[in-house]
Amino acid sequence: MDNAVKRGIVFFIVATVIAYLIGLYTNLTLYEGSSVALLIFSLVSFLDNLGKKVVVLDIAIILASFTWLVMPVIFYHNYTEADFMARIFYKYMPISSDDYFSYALPGTIAMAIGLKIRLAKLQINEDQRTYKESLERYFAGHEKIRIGFILIGVSLSSVVLRYILPASVGRVVYLLEHLSMVGVFYIFFSDHKRKNAILVAVLGLILANSIQTGLFGELVYSMALFYILVALYMKQISFFRKLVVCIIGIFGIFMLQSVKGAYRELAWKEGASASYFTELIGERLAEPSLLFQKDKLFNVAVRMNQGWLVAVTMDRVPRRFDYAEGETIAKSIAAAFIPRILWPDKPEAGGKYNLKRFWGFELRGYSMNIGSIGEAYANFGRTGGIIFLFFYGLFFNFVLTMLLKWSEKRPSVLCWIPFLFFYAVVVETDTLTTFSSLVTGVIFMLIFIRLFKAVTGYQL
Repeated sequence: MDNAVKRGIVFFIVATVIAYLIGLYTNLTLYEGSSVALLIFSLVSFLDNLGKKVVVLDIAIILASFTWLVMPVIFYHNYTEADFMARIFYKYMPISSDDYFSYALPGTIAMAIGLKIRLAKLQINEDQRTYKESLERYFAGHEKIRIGFILIGVSLSSVVLRYILPASVGRVVYLLEHLSMVGVFYIFFSDHKRKNAILVAVLGLILANSIQTGLFGELVYSMALFYILVALYMKQISFFRKLVVCIIGIFGIFMLQSVKGAYRELAWKEGASASYFTELIGERLAEPSLLFQKDKLFNVAVRMNQGWLVAVTMDRVPRRFDYAEGETIAKSIAAAFIPRILWPDKPEAGGKYNLKRFWGFELRGYSMNIGSIGEAYANFGRTGGIIFLFFYGLFFNFVLTMLLKWSEKRPSVLCWIPFLFFYAVVVETDTLTTFSSLVTGVIFMLIFIRLFKAVTGYQL
């Protein structure tokens, strides 16, 4: 039995004991306690492997455990139908706890197994020292630094294409704009003297874009994915330091969630305001008690509870709407390969299609989605949904494993992982978004690598 398996067993025991102790004082059911244990185990396992392996897919497991499982636990015990705000805004869980968790818990576990299972015929050498040494050799010299600056330059200049090219090629423009996520690592893995400053500058551009649009998900996911790769290149980081960074990150997310609503209300009416955003953050830092006001806690909890959307779907399918029996999944797969210019009315990401199909709800002016776990249930029911989630996770596992296998010969492939998996780790969106983003990203990468060499002579 190797050390990784031994640590995994220890983490599982620790998570189970902690969840059991929590359950003693909060009257959690077996399903609910197991959900808490899964989140704790996922977090500890992620922190242990951070800096040792490419733990990109662990983010999806943590987010699923938190938003599909632990947040619903909080709602079942605190924001029930008896709670005034939950009742007025219809945000209480509409089905029983056992009914919900008997699907959501095994579904989450099935997806996690699919994401993490070792693929026997595609064994890769995941070792921090190996990654670091191969990156240092590959990125030595000035050529890779030039490539990094070229990619960042293409990213910055492609912003103007939004206003020139038709919306049908919007995905290509989006990918060009985000090449800075690749270019920054070509510089960071080199011996460039100011590589840390460049990394901070790119994150600053992402922050500026988030303030401009009022959408902060890109900032959060970018920072998480960046840190996963940066940790591979750094000296071995202690578990305690990684835990501290994780706690700071969670606090930052909580802070963003608490100000996001108020900031968007102004930004989307009167325009973006960096000073107003800074003022809101300053207020929360000056008076942390504001974060724990009941109305603000409720608003933050609602935004983080993906389980409510899943539970509403389970309540309405098949009672009011028939199972789709793979219809929306098939369309999502087809939409990943067929450009909008050839299929003008293909389904749009953002939840509009699924909410119309499974809720009878016309979504206008904002985004709301039943997520991959909700879509799995609405297509295949309980047992079929759980089986689908395993293969859903297995698909992303296969793609990442293939990329890591390729990176053994060409380490620069690692630089593309945050770019490719940016939406794949998001669990609150639909299959169309996650599947399509990864497929189109890989196709774009393969084409761009060839074009880049033909135009510049440099091998990406």
